[in-house]
Amino acid sequence: MPAIDSTPGRRPPRATTVVAGAAVVLLALAGCGTDTSDTEASGTARGSKSPAAGASPDSGDGSRAAKAAALVHRAMDATFDQEYLSSTRRTKTEGTTTLRIAPGGDRTACKAQSRKGSASLDFIVTESALYSRGSKEALELSPEGKADPVRVQVMADRWVKRGAAVSEAAGDMCEATTRRTWLEERIPSLGRLAEEKPRQQSMKVQERSATKITYERAGGPLEFYIAAEGSPLLLRVTYPATDLDESFSDFGKPFRVVAPSAAVSESQMAREVLAAQ
Repeated sequence: MPAIDSTPGRRPPRATTVVAGAAVVLLALAGCGTDTSDTEASGTARGSKSPAAGASPDSGDGSRAAKAAALVHRAMDATFDQEYLSSTRRTKTEGTTTLRIAPGGDRTACKAQSRKGSASLDFIVTESALYSRGSKEALELSPEGKADPVRVQVMADRWVKRGAAVSEAAGDMCEATTRRTWLEERIPSLGRLAEEKPRQQSMKVQERSATKITYERAGGPLEFYIAAEGSPLLLRVTYPATDLDESFSDFGKPFRVVAPSAAVSESQMAREVLAAQ
């Protein structure tokens, strides 16, 4: 699970460090990192689209492999074009993270929660601000929490309204392009998939008829589960070589993102921590 900053420090340099650290935490939670454990995993460029429906990535020869690869990328197009979308990501290092994204004014708003064991982090990004909340167990994992137990006691399970700099840095986590890029960096490119021969089988996923496309690879099977009826939505993708296990749901289902009513500002939280010392 990602570490979380506790609260602003007592001096401006410390406060600056906390702001930078919080931004790193949010980017990690959003999956903006580019590292991957499989050197062959290489997706398409950020924001790019796959070939048009029915197009073959290998000179139009109509091969079964090319058609399967094209279906995978059409599914990604359909999924990440949704105005509303939920995703659940499971990793060995960070536990389980759920994210819901929705359009909101000048930028997309979202809600996220990361859990590993009894530790949990929650984030809400509205049109104008970022809010975060950490459980006692999560705060105890941070360097600040280990050095200052009082800080943990004061902040645990409370919403904090973060400063403008952190809020701006966190905005990218709500974008569908961020989600797509994170995924594409952990799977082989369209061209590489078009050269491989997958297995296909029919099954039920999330109470939907689905097609499972499996690529046998050295690091373990790469599996795509794609809705077989209606729009070819991507329901789930797994690939142990890159610690990838993500599912998608709530396609197009509207929801609101609102600021938590009991949130306090970073400065107020800092004052409370100082008073409790």
